[in-house]
Amino acid sequence: MLEKVREFVGRHIAFSVFLICLVDCVFLFYVANSLSISYNEAEIFFNKQNFLSYILNLSAQIFGQNDLALRSVMIFFHVISVVLMYKVSKFYIKLEFDRLVAVLLFILLPGTLVSAIIINNAGLCIMLALLCIYLFHIKNKILFVAFFSMAFFIDGDFLIFYVSFFIFALYKRKPPLAWLSAILFLLTLCFFGFDTNGRPSGHFIDTFGIFAAVFSPFIFMFFVYTVYRIWIKEKKDILWFIAICSFCFCMIFSVRQRLELEQFLPFCVIATPLMVRVFFNSYRVRLPKFRKGYKIFTILAMLLLALNWTIIVFNQIFYIFLNDPTKHFVYKFDIAKELANKLKEAGIEDIYTYDKRLGLRLEFYGLKVKNDSKNLLTSVDLNKNSRFCVKKMGKIIANFDIRGN
Repeated sequence: MLEKVREFVGRHIAFSVFLICLVDCVFLFYVANSLSISYNEAEIFFNKQNFLSYILNLSAQIFGQNDLALRSVMIFFHVISVVLMYKVSKFYIKLEFDRLVAVLLFILLPGTLVSAIIINNAGLCIMLALLCIYLFHIKNKILFVAFFSMAFFIDGDFLIFYVSFFIFALYKRKPPLAWLSAILFLLTLCFFGFDTNGRPSGHFIDTFGIFAAVFSPFIFMFFVYTVYRIWIKEKKDILWFIAICSFCFCMIFSVRQRLELEQFLPFCVIATPLMVRVFFNSYRVRLPKFRKGYKIFTILAMLLLALNWTIIVFNQIFYIFLNDPTKHFVYKFDIAKELANKLKEAGIEDIYTYDKRLGLRLEFYGLKVKNDSKNLLTSVDLNKNSRFCVKKMGKIIANFDIRGN
């Protein structure tokens, strides 16, 4: 059966990648349509002056100011990243079937899935990082330098990316690349800096836990094993340098302070070709009777990945089982859209609220938030009657009322 799958993949690889992207997009749009804009996302859209903000505002002008117009940008970045992941995997993996496994693993990682939906720099960083790696491998120097330099405009998130290329250039004795990486690193550090303020406090365990959540526990264990094995036994290429530098620097700095993990995690999740290569190399050199441990590990890892994916995609159903809806992990991405629609249906076009975060979110959906508005929006206890209740899966998760201001 496995041989037939491999044969089909070898003959129809383009169709296989297209089908994977299509199915992936269907579920991503389903999730995107079920979420409201969060406060942090509204901040990026309204108040940030960066590359991502300009793209989001352009999309909203073309397709209208709605959730799908914004999240479609992130889904577009994700689809490009999936295609680039397949292209990049050709430089690390020999068999077409293994490359497809690397693509599937990349898509199923919780961190990748979240970056394809949530509006922040992570999805853009993943796409640009993979693009730079691909251009580096095909030796297109002009485009590589262009996109490598373009990353400088992404809020300083590529600081560790430049460090990785600099160390790689020193290791491989490539002076031009070392100089370019050093210059971009210094410019990024000068313009955006690296936060080292505050009292030293350890966040190593927290950071370790976030990494485990982004990869899923079993995959994270294998990620650590992969970078260590390549370090002591195998050829070291640019993708390994990016992954090991991002992971090690993040762990080291987390001993002292809480980090912006968007600057590190995107450059670790792109290491899936390395993990797939190490896994299949170790699996295939063993006789069938000695592969039992690998099969058990694969089954457990895939079951956990599938469970994580299901929880994220069909997250709304968990409201049924929660007594306190605010404990839901996507609560901060809910309420605003439904509340705005109910207010507009009631003929209310302007409001005032003490909750400035909620006010900014409601502005995205066309409501005017004014200090002199006569409509004071207040939150009401879930057990009390109110004019505007927000429901998910038939359960009330928020109550609001309008009073005179």
